[in-house]
Amino acid sequence: MEGSGDYLTQLDSALDQRRHWLESTEIPRLKDTIAAYETLFDGATKMLIRKGLLREDPYNYEQAFTDIVLPSDESLPEFESSDELSYRIAGYQRQIRYLATEYPLEVRSLNLARLKKVTSLLNYINWTEFGEGSKSSTTRALAHAFVKVRMGSDTLASQILKDSEIQLAKTVSQIRTSVGGLIAYYRESWKSELRHTVLPEITLSASDAAMKKEEMLRAIRRGFAQQMIGKPWYPALAEEVAMEELAPDAAQRKQKSLATLTIPTETPKAQPVAAQDPHTILLDAVKLICRPHEELSTAIAVLEENERILYESRPSGGWLRRLFRGNGGHGGEEKTYKLQWAEPGTSAPKSETVDFAKLSEEVEKKAALMAALYVGSGPAYRKLAQAEESSLAGFVDKQLNELVVIHRRLECLNTLFQARASLEKKQTRGIKIELLTIRNSIVKANQKRHDYIGAGAD
Repeated sequence: MEGSGDYLTQLDSALDQRRHWLESTEIPRLKDTIAAYETLFDGATKMLIRKGLLREDPYNYEQAFTDIVLPSDESLPEFESSDELSYRIAGYQRQIRYLATEYPLEVRSLNLARLKKVTSLLNYINWTEFGEGSKSSTTRALAHAFVKVRMGSDTLASQILKDSEIQLAKTVSQIRTSVGGLIAYYRESWKSELRHTVLPEITLSASDAAMKKEEMLRAIRRGFAQQMIGKPWYPALAEEVAMEELAPDAAQRKQKSLATLTIPTETPKAQPVAAQDPHTILLDAVKLICRPHEELSTAIAVLEENERILYESRPSGGWLRRLFRGNGGHGGEEKTYKLQWAEPGTSAPKSETVDFAKLSEEVEKKAALMAALYVGSGPAYRKLAQAEESSLAGFVDKQLNELVVIHRRLECLNTLFQARASLEKKQTRGIKIELLTIRNSIVKANQKRHDYIGAGAD
């Protein structure tokens, strides 16, 4: 066909520039954002596992994948729905990990078919309609698990999941935008190849516009079958090419196609503030975790004193002591307590038996470590500051999770001791202020952890 040479030159130039930008800027950013999404989703699922709403992955071993395979999204069975949801979420996590670490996210390896699979994987959990009204059965079930935690009595866990949901929706939106840009590039690449290979051989004889379009589409299909053997056929894209040549607004259509290849310009922010590097954000999180070291020491000291007061002058046996002690009839030196706390989504409370002496030792060691790190100048802190980013991130997660468990145990013991003191008409001290300070530090440190993940996604 005549008259498309200038446009083809513009199209090829735009594709070259777009390819260079994708390779140097956009695909590396996409990989980082996918890695951030994997980290966020992993944190959310671990929280649900700790709450008993998901089960550990029974197939948590290295698997070799050669392509993306979506878990089932069929209606969940009425019975054992928790097991099936756990299985699906674990399978989804393995696919996200594969996408983040092994999938060939390179211009030379990608194509429209592969990007369609990536898009399907991203849409498997619908974060834009994340709720119990979602059309996806897996999304509905996962949202239901989130709601159980959000509506439960554990306000800290509720806040963490709320933040995670917001960050996950934001991150997956960024990934979709990047993937959409890749799809636009491969659409125009296919159309460019069609223009180079097939269109020069087409001659139209019909005069009617509708007839011309049908004649051209048939000619494109014949030429494609002869000259682009083995290439995928996209009827909608072939029709776009025909309309870009024959439609009354052909020129505007061509400009619209070129516009999809425009390299986006980074909009400068007003009064930009120098962004902290991820390593600094993690060190800030460490400082926040360690801030309540004095409150932690005070809390365990108060509980030890309360325990002593309540233990003194007790008869060696009897129902009251058996009620107070977890192992009341097995010797006076055993100090174990059965702690109970409300768990969202379950009719019965969760419980654990805690050795008070071991807990005291653990808390004192934790407080000593926190105090050493909080100073920010000792050998322990210097060693931590020199650690690799991945090791530092793992340290933050570990310390944050351990502090959450310690906070819960201290809170349960405080409730237990106060109840017993009231029953026995004894005076004991509470640790509500210390618990609140510790909780606030956990919330702020968790926000820093999200800032770190967001910095990796930017």
